[in-house]
Amino acid sequence: MGIRFRTLAAISLLLSSAELFAQREDQVFVAKNAPTRGNIAAEIGMTRDKVTVDTSVNARPIDVNEITRITFRDEPSDLNAGRMQVIQKNYNQALIDFKKIDVQKIERAYIRQDLEFYKALCLCKLALSDGGDKKAASAAMYAFVSKAPQSYHFYEAAELLGDVAMASGNYADAAKYYGPSGLGAAPWADYQIRANNASGRALIGEKQFDQALEKFQAVVGSDLSTPEAVRQKNLAQAGRAVCLSETAKIDEAISLIQDTINKNDQQDSVLFARLYNALGGCYLKQNKPKEAVMAFLHTDMLFHADADAHAEALYYLSKLWPEVNKSDRAIAARNTLRERYAGSVWASRE
Repeated sequence: MGIRFRTLAAISLLLSSAELFAQREDQVFVAKNAPTRGNIAAEIGMTRDKVTVDTSVNARPIDVNEITRITFRDEPSDLNAGRMQVIQKNYNQALIDFKKIDVQKIERAYIRQDLEFYKALCLCKLALSDGGDKKAASAAMYAFVSKAPQSYHFYEAAELLGDVAMASGNYADAAKYYGPSGLGAAPWADYQIRANNASGRALIGEKQFDQALEKFQAVVGSDLSTPEAVRQKNLAQAGRAVCLSETAKIDEAISLIQDTINKNDQQDSVLFARLYNALGGCYLKQNKPKEAVMAFLHTDMLFHADADAHAEALYYLSKLWPEVNKSDRAIAARNTLRERYAGSVWASRE
């Protein structure tokens, strides 16, 4: 028993020492390698493109697109707890953790910035999925960017601002946040693909279909072949299909949609929701209400994880059901749209 006790005590001491060590240093986590530990200096340690860590050996710059998260020395434990809840998409619980933190006791600017970003992120995510207050979410994220324009969170913040603007029907604002002064300013090809895709969707909202098509073509023509790049290219095909159908190339659009559906895994709910919504739009232009209903039903019944796409499908179903003698289902679709997506641009179109 004595040996076992001493062993457990030694393990406990090692764990305690590791925790103390982690608390005394900043840690920059990347996708595959061990975190880089050291000090992120206040003067030149962070920009929107790179985070430089002064380690015991040298100053190591790390590109922001490689970083998954950063923990800071002396940060409140509730900040890291909330950050982990964000990673698990438990945004309400994360906000509960963040509210426990006394901001007045935080002396270091990087820690205050991180807290403000994650609080704003939670508000944006809830506004996009659970009917949260879009104006409050956008205001919180805009305040963060204004105070910390060189935070490593800048591009993610710009993208979220664009997403909330899109969901609110503010397509010109969305294009601005996705464009050269926001997400599009990122120097990495993978971010450029996302920016072009998002900008294309904003241009569709503004009914600038030729310009939107150029953005989607740039995505499809990218040389990147990572799994995320391939996914972005598929999402661009959904956007291309909308542009084609809006410029009187409906048969080409339908063929593109069906080909993309056949080549991809239905586990990607966002992709398939956009594809079936685009297909429903094509059938509407061909005056085929039954086929349009079936397309939008795919989104409603199978691919409703994306709030904006689901709201769009419900809007069109509420208009289409009476045309196929299902007025009761139109009422149900309208009620779901109002109850679940009250703040959506689609609910406001009724």
